[in-house]
Amino acid sequence: MASYNDTTVIIPIKDEPAVADVARRTARALPGCRIMVIYKHTGKDVKITGIPNLEVIRQVGSGKGTACVQAAKHVKTDIMCFIDGDGTYDPVDLRKVISLVRDGADMALGDRMTNIDKKVMPLYIRLGNHVLTMTSNILYGLNIMDSQTGARAIRTKAFRSLDLKETHFGIETEMNVKFGKSGYNIAETPIRYYVRVGETKQMKLIDGVKLLLTSFKFVGKK
Repeated sequence: MASYNDTTVIIPIKDEPAVADVARRTARALPGCRIMVIYKHTGKDVKITGIPNLEVIRQVGSGKGTACVQAAKHVKTDIMCFIDGDGTYDPVDLRKVISLVRDGADMALGDRMTNIDKKVMPLYIRLGNHVLTMTSNILYGLNIMDSQTGARAIRTKAFRSLDLKETHFGIETEMNVKFGKSGYNIAETPIRYYVRVGETKQMKLIDGVKLLLTSFKFVGKK
């Protein structure tokens, strides 16, 4: 099996009971990779043992975007990946997105929507994701299928060249837009998606509205 010592996998979490299993499956799927779990402290520290090349970081501040940017500062490998810690993604699928970066992409997205099992994602979430994706495609000339995916691989130098500001779930939209505006190559490949482990944190209507408004924030900006 290929070595992934050129890759760091970042797992941003907040009270995710599946995170230890996700980290272990990631280590098995990507031998040699570094794994970085960054967590929002909600009363107890996260402790995970028995996984090689694992680093656990306590997040300063709030929000997924904040966690992603903070963790990225610690990456020392050429490629960095993001994957949610709730068990909805199979770490094996990261091989596909990493392969796209190794083959020349600056950012590769794991597309959940092309082969989505309708039982694992409510209709309103699927529709909302479609609206957000199409909005970004129209506004910024992108050509992607799943703008809000939490599984992606990125060339570390490219990530650090961008001034990412979004502190919450708008970070995915901001990454897509700024990578596109900067002329970076964005690739995409279908991946699998599963039911979340633990309490659901599916976005509400107000969250979708906020994300849609985020899509318009970068119009006219370099």
